[in-house]
Amino acid sequence: MNQKYRESISKEIEAEKIDDLQASIGWQKRGNKKWKESLAKSFFVYSVWDNDKLIGMGRILEDGTMCMFYDIMVHKDYQGKGIGKMIVKNLVNQIKNKDYHSINLFMDNELLELFYGKFGFEPLGTGMRCKKYMKKYPK
Repeated sequence: MNQKYRESISKEIEAEKIDDLQASIGWQKRGNKKWKESLAKSFFVYSVWDNDKLIGMGRILEDGTMCMFYDIMVHKDYQGKGIGKMIVKNLVNQIKNKDYHSINLFMDNELLELFYGKFGFEPLGTGMRCKKYMKKYPK
């Protein structure tokens, strides 16, 4: 990356900033109540900022056995600058040494399949699974 961006793992992100980020990539806004609940229930939230502008984020939900990556997004004006790679790398670092039996994410884009494949994810229906870091169930 040519520019220095600020990284954060705080769950305290204004819903309006997340909704603006979502709108920039064509996703539907959720609003304050839903974002507050989603962030509070997240195991890990990672965000990237350009000064006070939210330009990227991703989060993890988990139950001790399974985890799911959600809301991985980069503002349309900042795509192609390594921010997505930064986000996924930080999410993967949170889970790679845990005892999860299932590590998944949803996606519906062949280009994203190639992107996530660089981190060990493999296609699985409408999503991808990261077998690389999954623990096997005892027999």
